[in-house]
Amino acid sequence: MRSLPLALAAKWHAGVTHFARGWRLIRHDGVVLAATEHDRDLVAAGTTFKAALSLHESPVEAELSLSPGHAALSGALALAGMDEADIKLGLWDQARVEAYLIDWQEPELFLPLWSGFVQRIVCHGSQFELSIETLEPAMNQTLGRVYTRTCDANLGDTRCGVDLSDPRFRTTVTILSVTSDRTLTVAPVEGFDLTAFGGGLLWIISGPAAGLVRPIQQVEALGGTCAIKLAQPMPLLPAQGDQLSLNLGCDKQFATCRSRFDNGLNFRGMPTLPGDATVVKGPSPSGNTGGKR
Repeated sequence: MRSLPLALAAKWHAGVTHFARGWRLIRHDGVVLAATEHDRDLVAAGTTFKAALSLHESPVEAELSLSPGHAALSGALALAGMDEADIKLGLWDQARVEAYLIDWQEPELFLPLWSGFVQRIVCHGSQFELSIETLEPAMNQTLGRVYTRTCDANLGDTRCGVDLSDPRFRTTVTILSVTSDRTLTVAPVEGFDLTAFGGGLLWIISGPAAGLVRPIQQVEALGGTCAIKLAQPMPLLPAQGDQLSLNLGCDKQFATCRSRFDNGLNFRGMPTLPGDATVVKGPSPSGNTGGKR
């Protein structure tokens, strides 16, 4: 059960309240957007909640279970300070959303109501709607590690240790053509086998889609060009001549870790783990001198 701070509780029970809702959205790149339904700016929780930013909250749905609750925020793009291009680039995907109840007479008195993450953004002309899951995805994450032959680290993270900015593991290419929202072609690069970039990441670094990042499904050599197939569609299409940055991919195998990245000491799998056939194999039918297989 939620309990109000004493100062807020006293105002609540006084019968005359001065409360306004506020919402704070925090992107993964650190950009913060904060809005309040009040008619002037409020400074609370270390953030200035802008009155000029128009946001409207739908009722929060919650159940007495571990299933995530749902909420929605909607408003006009021009007033909310959100850019449609940023939405299409996915910059607001999985942004953290925090809702507050703020005393507009004394903004230092506030109550966190709920928090969640943006799951989906829909634009209707100049209007937008954010779908939010109010139970943090961390509650559904697997804790601990699983014994497996393959690596369970993400390429380039602290457990992996590979420096993806190393020029040995990345290259820059120019788009020759865009076939679809998941396929484009580039010229071969001297010194690189572009097929090794399958499973890596693609950054668009110039043009209207600059900043878009997509995982690479595979790279195929097609005569004098290479076709890059993406694992996810691009919401904004780049154009011929735009620049791409490609990172080598990793299939999580020990041999790849050692030969491609010289990172065998940091391999986070168990490559010598016996397989199922070894576990269920019975004793040798002959020459058995003590459990020999």
